[in-house]
Amino acid sequence: MLIKLLPSGKEFAAEETDTLLEAALRSGISLRYSCSNGACGDCRARLISGAVRETGPQDFQFSEAEKSRNPILLCSTSALSDLEIQVQEANTPHDIPLQEIGTRVEKLEHVQDNVVVLHLRTPRSQTLHFLAGQHVSLEVAGLSTGNRSVASCPCNAMHLEFHVRHVADDPFSDYVFTRLKPGETIKIKGPWGDFQLDEGSIRPILFFAYETGFGPVMSIIQHAIALELPQPMALYWLVDQAGGHYLENQCRAWEDALDNFSYTPLVATQANDGDPIASPQTTARHFALAGQDILAAHPDLRQYDAYLAGPETTMQPLLEQLLHAGLPPAQLKMNFMQWF
Repeated sequence: MLIKLLPSGKEFAAEETDTLLEAALRSGISLRYSCSNGACGDCRARLISGAVRETGPQDFQFSEAEKSRNPILLCSTSALSDLEIQVQEANTPHDIPLQEIGTRVEKLEHVQDNVVVLHLRTPRSQTLHFLAGQHVSLEVAGLSTGNRSVASCPCNAMHLEFHVRHVADDPFSDYVFTRLKPGETIKIKGPWGDFQLDEGSIRPILFFAYETGFGPVMSIIQHAIALELPQPMALYWLVDQAGGHYLENQCRAWEDALDNFSYTPLVATQANDGDPIASPQTTARHFALAGQDILAAHPDLRQYDAYLAGPETTMQPLLEQLLHAGLPPAQLKMNFMQWF
């Protein structure tokens, strides 16, 4: 079935076995919701045309005024035909409520000696509502992380992914690497941040990530794929050491599957006269050197959007190059968090 949203005119496909909320999220469309189980009413919408059925109990009670306007709850309604629905979409961070959710550790994937991909599972009745690229705080065993970027796509918000780099002076990362076990509870609070995809832009996109800054970039790329954006996308991923692109197979798979996607891995030590130890200065210098080739490949930056994710000291030289070459500041998104 084809579902059309009003007033935006966006469309997505839904099966009879999907709730309308599930089908919309899978298609990359962000709608207002909180509980996902028919209790809060945040995902209420107005049915303009078509036939639907309720998929489960709804504890939320519509007002008498709302009942006369064909109200439905997207989280507990499925389509029986093509539909037109009037609904409020969630397009900005201000549209997303602050949430606190107890999640379970589903898997710890040691992709490198110093990087773990942490997989968390939310309750089915309380998935995390977030925009691709945003961050949350994580708390386990009394240890708070500060902020960590979500690396997974909002299209499957019950399964959350975080890329955790082992850092000597970070108690949370040390706990993840040495003591955390599957099944443990991790409390999530958030989301925050405006590092998000400009869905209304049709400009080609340049992504720049340093080390686990790849996490929020990965979230945005997956969201762009779910939306089936047609414009070209180019990813430049810088790491300190050769072999440090811990999810390179995923990047290659995107490049193989998508006509509009390119991937360029960068290694800082390759620009350091053979020195096997990369320093912050070396890393920043290499990104600046790589920037010269990047600018040559994309000469008119006025026509591009750019997304940068990594510590500010590393990304600053590249940022200055991009702006000096004519990239409009309004077409630039930055995530300069220290840890991801």
